[in-house]
Amino acid sequence: MPTQKRREGRTQRTYVDLEALASWAGQETEGKRSEPDDFADLVREWEESPRGLRWDLANEWARRLGVSPYHVARLVRRYQKEGPKALAKRPRRDKGTFRVPGEFKRLLLGLRLAHPQASVRRLMRIVELNDPSLLQWKGGRVSEATARRILRWAEGNPAFRYALRTEEGRKELVRTWHGHVLAEYPNQLWMVDMTRCDTFVYVPEEDRMVRLRIHLAVDVFSGAVPSVVFSREEGQVPTNQLLILGLQDKTPLVPGWEVWGRPERIYWDNGKVYRSELSEAIADRLGIELVYSRPRVSHTRGKVERLFGLFHQQFERLLPGYAGQDATERDSAELNRLLEHTRRWVLSGMPKERDPYPNRLLLEEEYKRLALAWFLEDWHREPLPDGLTRLELFKAFVPRHTLVRYDLGDLYLLTATKTRRQVRANGTVQYKGRHYVLEGGSLIPWQGMPVWVLEVNVLPGQPLKVALENRDGTLEVLGNLVPEPIRADSLEAKAQRALDRAAMRALQAEAERLKEELQVPAMRLEAVLERLSGLAPLARRERVVPAVPREELPKPSDTELQQALAELDSEDDLILDPIALGDEFLRKQGLL
Repeated sequence: MPTQKRREGRTQRTYVDLEALASWAGQETEGKRSEPDDFADLVREWEESPRGLRWDLANEWARRLGVSPYHVARLVRRYQKEGPKALAKRPRRDKGTFRVPGEFKRLLLGLRLAHPQASVRRLMRIVELNDPSLLQWKGGRVSEATARRILRWAEGNPAFRYALRTEEGRKELVRTWHGHVLAEYPNQLWMVDMTRCDTFVYVPEEDRMVRLRIHLAVDVFSGAVPSVVFSREEGQVPTNQLLILGLQDKTPLVPGWEVWGRPERIYWDNGKVYRSELSEAIADRLGIELVYSRPRVSHTRGKVERLFGLFHQQFERLLPGYAGQDATERDSAELNRLLEHTRRWVLSGMPKERDPYPNRLLLEEEYKRLALAWFLEDWHREPLPDGLTRLELFKAFVPRHTLVRYDLGDLYLLTATKTRRQVRANGTVQYKGRHYVLEGGSLIPWQGMPVWVLEVNVLPGQPLKVALENRDGTLEVLGNLVPEPIRADSLEAKAQRALDRAAMRALQAEAERLKEELQVPAMRLEAVLERLSGLAPLARRERVVPAVPREELPKPSDTELQQALAELDSEDDLILDPIALGDEFLRKQGLL
């Protein structure tokens, strides 16, 4: 309990141990009364003493308790009125509130909304730089701990907590307010994720057993699977394959797999591949919105996670080579036995009559075929509570505008890895330490110009392609690239040089054609000057002679006639050459 005490001309704040006083008064923590002690005797002596001696008694007890005599007097009066409970510790009247100025609290909350990622120390620094007086109050300077308590108190308000979220976080909160991601119709939202399979399969080419990775896309509305891809490693290539497979109509190759189309949104986590620049570029080009779940939050991807669990339990658990959900369930001896049986069968040529299945591991292609059959038969055709299967639900409500048919070659180029290169002077481009030329043609016309080298890696064995970028961002493929011939005297090098010479001749012919087609004689400089000077078109001018009677004209001699003809010839030359015209000549001709 705070009291005021005068010492050396300054006011100091002291505190009384009320629990000690309560024990002196005989009050236990449960409020039970015990035998009276010194403080009860003090009260009794206080009541029996005359008013003049009470001050000496208060001074004596004040020295014992380290408080002022006035505070002892107040304690005695409170004890007389309330009894021993008067010494019990009382809650503060401002408990649950902040005694800092309200202006500081409002400013702190406003700065938190403006800078959600800033630390409390940074926010306090901003306040200090603007107005240091806001950090001062009657209790001293506002501490960082007090500021943190204010912010924690404010975050108890759902509206304040919602205002602190980013735009993507707000969408996520609205989308997953009850723990589920919802869609109103098929192809509105796909949920995509990847996990490792729980079954070991055998790869004959590498003579080893591996656990594949399964990449899965699930239509949220119907639960149908538009795309599933298996891969040995995690990377960009299987993700591109997953998107291409989901966009394509697969019924010509896989009858019954009628789940396809362009989704409006794709919902996946914050994996490196999903956050890559290529994935975002593909989605932007196709008009697909990408939605990323919050980090370390998996319940919003429950539909695809549950499908993974059913795939492990209902399909993989019944296969030979099942490894279990973790290493504790794995039987290494059983796996080694299956591996030996599989190796002997593969080395013998894999005859069907000597197939030891199920006493062997599944081959990689066998596993993929069985897994796809499980999705198409068990999962798609399983009746739902309303009587429809997932396939029927998708086909019944899918919007027609989402069933967009894309050219497969265009999708391959869209998902290709693009590398910018410059055509060298000899018509080659360098890529991954090698030089390439255009197959069946030449890059000589584009020497010094930037081009894109496209590596189509969704299918193995695809050649490199070279393309030019148009002004609208689209690519114009020039053709495939092949390695440059190493030996200059080889037939391949000779054929390439012939192609380069043919390309140069074609380029020269095209340049001449453009020159003739695009030249505008009327816009040449000399034609413009002639029009502006008023001398165009310049033609042969005859001398203007005053009209005189014929008989008055003198008859020139032969010498004068030859001289006049010579002058006329020279004047004609000057008239035909506009640059040689001068003021003297024009004045002589009567034009000035």
